[in-house]
Amino acid sequence: MNTSAIRATESLQRLVDHGRNSLPNVNEVLDLLEQMYGPQQPVGPTAPFEMIIYLNCGYPASDASCSKGFDALKREVGLNPREILAAPKSKLVKLLRLGGIVPELRADRLKEIARKVKIEFRGDLKALLKETFEEEKQQKGRGIRGAKKVLQQFPVIGEPSAEKILLFSKLAPVAAVPSANVEVPARLWFGKAGKNYVADYRAAREILNSGLAQTFEARQKAYLLLKTHGQLTCKRSHPKCEICPLTGQCAYIQLQAADRHIV
Repeated sequence: MNTSAIRATESLQRLVDHGRNSLPNVNEVLDLLEQMYGPQQPVGPTAPFEMIIYLNCGYPASDASCSKGFDALKREVGLNPREILAAPKSKLVKLLRLGGIVPELRADRLKEIARKVKIEFRGDLKALLKETFEEEKQQKGRGIRGAKKVLQQFPVIGEPSAEKILLFSKLAPVAAVPSANVEVPARLWFGKAGKNYVADYRAAREILNSGLAQTFEARQKAYLLLKTHGQLTCKRSHPKCEICPLTGQCAYIQLQAADRHIV
């Protein structure tokens, strides 16, 4: 690297580091987002089994696609594991087609989910998850790890979805981050997303965990506002920075400004 490039890199880092020192805390960010978007409400069910079913009812997964498939399933079949197992696959395929592509695969997954809950978890997933939290009394964090391990046995449920389920089913106030909008906190606090999704997710979760009250209300609010901001303004490909209420504090904006001023 030549001398001018080294000097530019050092100048950029100083500008970014200086900008980070002036960033607002998590609650200030959320207050500004709530002023812009208003209070947010979760879309879809909030019981663990139904949340897993919901996430498998649409593909590509979105609130709109999952809701279409889920609402049809609820109306025409029901949401009990026994009802899903009793339904002909052809009927499930027809209903799930409303939620997008590969309905045959998703029908098989619904059968798999229902079978696992009925046979392995005695028909009550939430009760089993509650049992894992008894281990929390023996070792802090053990119950949450156990519950996430159970949830991640199901199709399409990774760590982000498992944490969302625990948060919105009110089993544990984890600092879940919306999986499709990890770039929002990454831009706000770090300037840009990195190359490793898992690392970005966990870094964002740590920011929220350290800055938020350990309550379901505070952490659900954070999840929903960051999700809405990512969907409407801080979009992955083309963020609308010109209308963002956080432009004065956002590390991503500061990084862009630093880039422009380096000579």
